[in-house]
Amino acid sequence: MGRARILIVEDESIVALNIQNRLEGIGYIVVANLTSGEAAIQSVEETHPDLVLMDIKLKGKVDGIEAAGQIRSRFHIPVVYLTAYTDEETINRAKVSQSYGYILKPFEARDLCTTIEVALYNHQMEQQRYEREKWLATTLRSIGDAVITTDSQGLITFMNPVAEALTCWKQEEVLGNDLTQVFQAINERTRETINNPVTLALQKGVSVDLENHTLLITKDGREIPIDDSAAPIKNDEGEITGAVLVFHDITEQQQAHATLQQTNEELGNRVEESNAQLRQINEQLRAEIERRQHLENELIFALEKERELNELKSRIVATVSHEYRTPLTTILTSTELLEHYSLKWTEERKKKHFERIKIAVQYLTKLVNDVLLVNQAEARTIQFTPAPVNIQSIVRELVTEFRSNTEHQHTINVEYQGTVTNVLIDEKLVRAMLRNLLSNAINYSPEGSEIQLELIFQHDELVFRISDQGIGISPADQARIFNAFFRGNNVGTAPGVGLGLVIVKECANLHNGRVVVDSKLGRGTTFTISLPLHSQFNSKGE
Repeated sequence: MGRARILIVEDESIVALNIQNRLEGIGYIVVANLTSGEAAIQSVEETHPDLVLMDIKLKGKVDGIEAAGQIRSRFHIPVVYLTAYTDEETINRAKVSQSYGYILKPFEARDLCTTIEVALYNHQMEQQRYEREKWLATTLRSIGDAVITTDSQGLITFMNPVAEALTCWKQEEVLGNDLTQVFQAINERTRETINNPVTLALQKGVSVDLENHTLLITKDGREIPIDDSAAPIKNDEGEITGAVLVFHDITEQQQAHATLQQTNEELGNRVEESNAQLRQINEQLRAEIERRQHLENELIFALEKERELNELKSRIVATVSHEYRTPLTTILTSTELLEHYSLKWTEERKKKHFERIKIAVQYLTKLVNDVLLVNQAEARTIQFTPAPVNIQSIVRELVTEFRSNTEHQHTINVEYQGTVTNVLIDEKLVRAMLRNLLSNAINYSPEGSEIQLELIFQHDELVFRISDQGIGISPADQARIFNAFFRGNNVGTAPGVGLGLVIVKECANLHNGRVVVDSKLGRGTTFTISLPLHSQFNSKGE
């Protein structure tokens, strides 16, 4: 047992001291003994312990599970939960946070030691697995053969530099495209299109070799003779998650075969010469035989080297269990393209890339502002300044703003009920609520669908109701949608980081209001915000 450094987070001081004594008694080093999730996160950043023992139920704004999630994502340090709670909700939250252990109170010192050692070992194995994956990614990029990987639908997920050079396609051009649009091959003799080997590998679940006399058609129309194979990528359960295609240029090999064939033809012609030159021909024949033997030996040597490379390639392919992609950001891609091609491109094309950079920067700026607003909400420092405003005018301005955005093709309908127009609210916060809900309705609804915004005055309440026809929210996710950085399981690649609804909730709370969600999967979502019209607010909105 090594002298691992342990951080204890337990708000019961007697229990915490008992745990510390037990750990130190069996050889561990306790770097700190804390009572809150916030203090635990700060201590991890300063002390970098080997493992954190975390009580789930902690006082303060951040409970044990939330603190554990931040520690794992920011510092990659294993967390073991200490708790007396075994309810289903607590256990499910603990599972999602990817802890390394779960110890129920009360517990024996031996059980605690065993759980810690297992957690430390699993963390070590996880780090080693991460390093192996990095090594595999580097190997695929540096291997001498061309390598292309796809997902289970045959869409390209990775392309190494050799594949880019042979096909004349760049990885950023083809990521997400069907492989059949990039890898096109014909039979050299019949000129007929051959069956794509990846498609066969995905369908049959076995490795597939290309037939002989295959020509690759490059992006610029050139024809290159190749030899290759495709193999399915399977997960631990044996399910096919994608495929890998490995191929290489055999032009030189074909030239060697052609040279050998030409030599044999020349040899045959010389044998047919006149009897008067028979001796000379025989001498030439022996020379040619020796030369042919030399060429054959060189070919055998080359084939042996090829076999060794194929064996290495097969071992690498057999260990590939997931897809490899290069996470290039929009800003980096556009700036690099502008740097290299700005003198050749038209103004329209450059403007398009500048617009992409602008949109990306705007998105990042909004994200920073959202994070700052959420942090201010947690710290109770949001400036809350209610004042009389014309609420119908605010609604009309926001709807006009979204309707003028050509990035989406949605219809936004507005309905007013009641006659009150001037209300006592914080205009900035109300705009933030409505802007986030309208953005979500657009992002998670199909193009061309309708979005309904209702403004209702009823019983001394101001009510906003925003409805869409989008993907909906599952019952399980509805209980968590107001948690920071949480996103539903069905959002896919839709934009967002999970802060919009947190902001909506906090802004409503500052008005002493409430937010209600009504949603069904695949049938749309309705958010209802109710704000009292005559409540008294203090400087913090309480």
